[in-house]
Amino acid sequence: MNFRPSACLFALLLLPITTQAQNIYHEQMLRIDKLGDFQVQTLKAYSGNPLLMSFFMPNCRWCQRQHRELIKLQAQCPTIQPIMLGVQGSKLKLKQELKREKSTFPAYIANKNIIKAVGAKSPVPMMILFDEFGEVVLKTVGFTPIEKLTKLFSDNQLTVCQARLS
Repeated sequence: MNFRPSACLFALLLLPITTQAQNIYHEQMLRIDKLGDFQVQTLKAYSGNPLLMSFFMPNCRWCQRQHRELIKLQAQCPTIQPIMLGVQGSKLKLKQELKREKSTFPAYIANKNIIKAVGAKSPVPMMILFDEFGEVVLKTVGFTPIEKLTKLFSDNQLTVCQARLS
């Protein structure tokens, strides 16, 4: 097993989530995309594959740019399941933001457990990548272009992308 200091650091930063890795899929959150329409759901449907949580808030230009990068990423890395987690906004404003971006990703309002784990004052955009077992393997803070994100995957020996960007 290779020692990855960056992965260990991220695991320590997200200790409340990683100590209950399998429980990430049992967290109940309010779904706010078109398919969920304000239903409380768990993330159980996403277990077994890499899960990329992308945090966003209303009126965040960097979040909007990150969303566009996620669309490109999903085309390059079809095994990754991106989901959007709204923070710092009302249900209505978060849903309006998704509509403005024409988001097709599943979207939820981050629950108290997740907000507590990442910190209430955490900057957005922020992304957390979980492996197929629910373990945190990567965290980014701030806008991360697809080239940098796929390099992070490679640097951390994550085989989540089928194709490489040139």
